[in-house]
Amino acid sequence: MKKYHLYQIDSFTKEKFKGNPAGVITNADGLSENDMQRIARELNNSETAFIFSSNNDTYDVHLRFFTPLREVPSCGHATIAAHYARALKNKLGSSRIIPENRSRHFTC
Repeated sequence: MKKYHLYQIDSFTKEKFKGNPAGVITNADGLSENDMQRIARELNNSETAFIFSSNNDTYDVHLRFFTPLREVPSCGHATIAAHYARALKNKLGSSRIIPENRSRHFTC
């Protein structure tokens, strides 16, 4: 059974239990939409971000966002949380990332 890495990130703050919380799964490859919806419902944050590996050279990661009730095309604080969690997990310094999500392709 695959283990998934789950983070609870408070965006827009440096203090615990402040800011805007988001769940983040940094290794979401293999999760179904039903799995993601169930995880988001269990975490009960306004949004949970799921980070998928890129399948082409035009972007580095693919992001999907779920509320406890449905998938949403994008989410600002969960995007920040996802990239922060990814940087922590991969011990990244300052770097450029090209993410893709369901609302549009953009560069951070």
